[in-house]
Amino acid sequence: MNVHPEQDAGRAHDIARPEDMRLEDTVRALRLVPDDARGFDVPWADAERDYNLPPDVLRLMLAEGLGRPSGFDHFDLLNVSLDMGVRSLWTFGPASWAKGLRAPAGSVVRAEIEYVPECAHEPGEDEDCAFQVLLPGGWTPCPQGTAVARFELPVTWPGPEPRAAELLEEFGRVRFVRLPMTVGLDLDFIGRTGVADCTGGSLFLVREGRRRGLPIRLAQGVILSPPFSVLHYWAEIENDGLWVPHDPLIVGAMLRWGLLDPAEWDVRRSTGAVLARVSGEMGPMGLDAGRPAGVSFATTVRTVPIGSRG
Repeated sequence: MNVHPEQDAGRAHDIARPEDMRLEDTVRALRLVPDDARGFDVPWADAERDYNLPPDVLRLMLAEGLGRPSGFDHFDLLNVSLDMGVRSLWTFGPASWAKGLRAPAGSVVRAEIEYVPECAHEPGEDEDCAFQVLLPGGWTPCPQGTAVARFELPVTWPGPEPRAAELLEEFGRVRFVRLPMTVGLDLDFIGRTGVADCTGGSLFLVREGRRRGLPIRLAQGVILSPPFSVLHYWAEIENDGLWVPHDPLIVGAMLRWGLLDPAEWDVRRSTGAVLARVSGEMGPMGLDAGRPAGVSFATTVRTVPIGSRG
């Protein structure tokens, strides 16, 4: 795998707080993203309020070319918030992922996910919405406006075979960065820069695993983060007849963010306790009269001992 994380990207300068090396690393990674993929449409005041970033961090981003007089890019702001450990409405998910992964061995995670689709009608169209949502069993009409899927996810999964472990260790060196779609699906960009988001990263991992002859497949579903989960992609590797979920990109990020204990976690370990698989294809999870529709995933989670009826 020809992945070179964050090399030849230059170094950030004039860091406002020398002790905060995480910010320097983040800026270095973000400078790998081409400017033509950025929006620069989040005004300074919104960046402070909605992403909870202090003025000195925003000034640094501006000095490093990660901002314009018109504003900042949403993905740059989100990545800085995540790596700085700043709590905002955009960064609540990782703490929930880590909590789910720290569930005790010998238990299962029971999740109830209510799909809430959004109307895809254009302004001025007066037809009623006609929703379908993609459940694990296939497309299902939801005339009441919502539908519910239930999952029971083991906390403990078997470890990978040696060839799979080697692949996971290599890919675990890729840095998780939330990316605009224009570069997030560019697998050459991932291989060249060593940064990826979950969408392109999962495609890259599956492609590389297949090239090595591993039994590996793509998974689409949600990563559990009550009260609202988000759409997610990952890889599954077959092990003695069982398809085991793996997401080394997310594990690597949570180790970097200090949300998982490196004495207990590494990128080879399965993240199946927080991954609710729906399908093996990338595509919409909701339709409105045949048109792709956005979907929210209202989520409740309980962790119970294996075999419990409660």
